[in-house]
Amino acid sequence: MRKPFAIAAALAATLLSVGAGTANAETVPGCASAKQIGSTGYVKYQGATIASVKQFAGCGKNFAYTWVWDSYARNHSYRVSNWIAVIDGGEEYPGGDIRSGTRQELWGAGATTLDKCTRAVSSVTVPGGGYVSGWTDLRC
Repeated sequence: MRKPFAIAAALAATLLSVGAGTANAETVPGCASAKQIGSTGYVKYQGATIASVKQFAGCGKNFAYTWVWDSYARNHSYRVSNWIAVIDGGEEYPGGDIRSGTRQELWGAGATTLDKCTRAVSSVTVPGGGYVSGWTDLRC
């Protein structure tokens, strides 16, 4: 009796993981000990989520991470950018280099901002030449 349930559960888990369109095991290049800090942010376009953005801390730096969801990446040409934003006295400015590319997964340049209030920010181009952005929660 347990076998049909186990098969159904495994199938449901597989379908959920395929349909979600998000990355599961992110590792900062050159800093495997880095861990995600804060919540995951989302980039949305026309009511649909098209990318996830996360902030990682490790090796003395903060890193932005963007994953463009399969559902968007399959059907659109796009460019993605990300960076660590520093929030200081109500002002927001880049805490390091802004990375940009056309790959589905984009790691930002490490920013030496662990002692500052930061968030990871991502922008994705959309049809017509505009862009939409998303960001993580503020971490101090």
